[in-house]
Amino acid sequence: MIRSNKSIEELENDYWEDSDYDSYVVQTCQKARKKPISQLSEEEIRLLIGQKIGLRYLIPIALSIVGENPFAEITFFEGDLLVQLLRLSYSDWKENKEELENFQIIVKENLEEIKVRREIDNELIDGVLRIGLEEEKR
Repeated sequence: MIRSNKSIEELENDYWEDSDYDSYVVQTCQKARKKPISQLSEEEIRLLIGQKIGLRYLIPIALSIVGENPFAEITFFEGDLLVQLLRLSYSDWKENKEELENFQIIVKENLEEIKVRREIDNELIDGVLRIGLEEEKR
């Protein structure tokens, strides 16, 4: 797991100019990209993943959280970080293939409980379990 004292901006060597756009998401993401990864809150991690920012560095951290408690309530509801991970596509996991396999194991081990939660769309669950299988068929 990467718990760096460098920021996402530093690790990606991609520096964004500050925006004065008055949006919680925009302002929070911009500030979080500048913070050392080791100082990011779980909410910042959840939000950045939802915006597909810094996935290479944040997916391992998120997996350590859901690995301990798949239904951790970060901001909105139990399992909201799990849902952000379920929403990622195969291309989002390309730099984290080993983590994808670990995530699929977490999902399979908790499948019954995940499927009964109304906040979690069953199509997302099925989609993440199929990721990689389509690639193997090609």
